[in-house]
Amino acid sequence: AVEYRGAPGEDDRRLTRVPLYSEPFDAVLPVRHRLADQEQVAVADLAKDTWIGPYPGNPCHDVVVLACQYAGFEPSLEHSSDDFHAVVALAGADAGVALVPRSALRGMDLTDVVVRPVHGSAPTRRVFAAVRRGAEAHPLIAPVLDALAGAAGGVGLGRGTG
Repeated sequence: AVEYRGAPGEDDRRLTRVPLYSEPFDAVLPVRHRLADQEQVAVADLAKDTWIGPYPGNPCHDVVVLACQYAGFEPSLEHSSDDFHAVVALAGADAGVALVPRSALRGMDLTDVVVRPVHGSAPTRRVFAAVRRGAEAHPLIAPVLDALAGAAGGVGLGRGTG
């Protein structure tokens, strides 16, 4: 699961949350964007741009919208896709700017875009496994949690404490 506005909170007594990783979102800009030559990009500096982002209901949509709201504006989301390959392709076609989770950019064709870290406190997605409280030590569940933690180890911060 991914933390978002509707996700069960850490205080939900029904579940044990096992943190797997967290990762920042990076700014994806067309190569000819006015900020393409900067080392980092502030979200506030993209307030007047057209935006590309995930559809409402996708937890990453919430991250993008909240990042813009914290920067003092509502993003002009004119193009939407839950496929980050499509989001990057749209940015490369000069259709707008986007915030994309860093791991989603791995192995992608980034020829027509520049990817820049977000200046300041970068928007972040936190990924966790959720199991029924008390079930995390079950002999069929514990190995799955360990495998998830192992796979997540190379993505972000790795498995934390539940």
